[in-house]
Amino acid sequence: MITGMRGMASRKYEPETIDRLDDMTDPIEMEIYLGNGEDSVGGEFGDIALEPISWPIESQITPEWVETLMGSLNHFTWKNSVSEFPLILPHSVALALVDCASQILDKEPNCVKINCCHENSRVVVVGDLSGHLHDLLKIFDQSGRPSENHWFVFSGNYIGRGSWSLEVFLVLLAWKILMPERVILLRGSSETRVSAEELDFLKETCDRFAENGSVLYSRCIDCFKTLPLASVISDSVYITHGGLFRSSQVVQDSENPSLLLGSLEELNQVERRHAGESDEENSVIDHVLWSCPWMADGLSESNYKGLLWGPDCTETFLKQANLKVIIRSHEGPDARSDREDMGNMLSGYSIDHEVESGKLCTVFSASMFSQGSRNYDNEGAYVVLEPPDFTEPRFVSYTVENVPRLQEQMTTDGSSLQQQPMWKTSTGDGFAAIGISNPPSWAVPLPSDPNQILQLREPPHVFEGFPLPDGIEEPHRSNYEYLFRLVNALKHEVQTRDDRERDLVDQLKKTKATLEVISKMSSAL
Repeated sequence: MITGMRGMASRKYEPETIDRLDDMTDPIEMEIYLGNGEDSVGGEFGDIALEPISWPIESQITPEWVETLMGSLNHFTWKNSVSEFPLILPHSVALALVDCASQILDKEPNCVKINCCHENSRVVVVGDLSGHLHDLLKIFDQSGRPSENHWFVFSGNYIGRGSWSLEVFLVLLAWKILMPERVILLRGSSETRVSAEELDFLKETCDRFAENGSVLYSRCIDCFKTLPLASVISDSVYITHGGLFRSSQVVQDSENPSLLLGSLEELNQVERRHAGESDEENSVIDHVLWSCPWMADGLSESNYKGLLWGPDCTETFLKQANLKVIIRSHEGPDARSDREDMGNMLSGYSIDHEVESGKLCTVFSASMFSQGSRNYDNEGAYVVLEPPDFTEPRFVSYTVENVPRLQEQMTTDGSSLQQQPMWKTSTGDGFAAIGISNPPSWAVPLPSDPNQILQLREPPHVFEGFPLPDGIEEPHRSNYEYLFRLVNALKHEVQTRDDRERDLVDQLKKTKATLEVISKMSSAL
């Protein structure tokens, strides 16, 4: 609980009275979220003292409890080291949040429908947050809180390379428990066991809760499996993380089967909670989480688990489902940096396809995104959908520039305490199951300067070595997959650097030739 907090007293709520939230649909400002600059979040806390947040009696979460949680976590990121996290949020409370939300999420269909009929209704769609807690707080400050006529749809990738993945996920789970029908949490490509391992989410939970971190990590992985896959707004707007998916009904066309788009009815029939038991169901889930649009017509297999689909497929899906808009996320400025045919996402959004039946949009909500050694000075964005038909998305871009750095635990002499590898606390999956506590990392120190870290990312082409042969059992299958993907990422990075160097040399040659022509013309004059 926060004591002495300026700003909280300016907006109190009657416990257990959700209807009082109706007046929060307009943007509001709370002093707790204001920072040291116009575009920052955090900052001036003065004499605020923090006390551990306790789980409410009979799990009756109130708006005030959620506001206190957000304020405490925000304060924590500015003033405390990660090892002090249990002093703010005890392990038992974090577990209760995950377990309580999982029970709610598990009852939802794969595709959650939202029917907005009130003239004052509004839906806010948020894309990838990737561990950017302060971007989430900025969105709530600008757009208001969830309420009876104010829906929020989060399209996945709550965890990522940002410093505060756990905090983002817990805040969203708290809102889900408070207003389960007004806050929709969809599954992203990061919300899988393999992705969570690559993103060091286990290490993040263990840095905060030490030996108890692996228990919370395991519960989060289970919670990921309960997250729905898509949402439909007022029978007009389709929202998902990656995009379209292939139908299980294959029609034979001469010798080659054609790829058909799946329907919403097929999507709802997939058993999302037991991924891995059926190749067919795995395929649909992978497509929903990993697929990407491109500008060429057609539907084809993509670089990893998803599909690539063109404007003709967007038109077909919208027409068959009687929809007008597709909103997805999954791609930020890093993914679009090598795709000149697509929008660069530097404003946080892109209109990718405009067809007869409607449009396809991509939204990305993590501003000032970093991927390895490269920083993107991008804005984040969210989408506002409003009556009468919710088919004209309004994009709101923003930037949170001043955010706190992750504070490491310090020794008594002031030096940084090296964190022990936490793979050994894993639940038995992956490398830990075969006794490897230090698997090869996707973060590679540069030979020229070991202090600079290159963060590898998924290459946009077909992986060598895939598909893996049948008969490889776990955990070896996951380990082989991890290693093949890492090797391909290294190859792609080397190729990318070679291409950039070659382009630079070509550009220098052209510049030199141009200067020589200008010199000759000057001499002639």
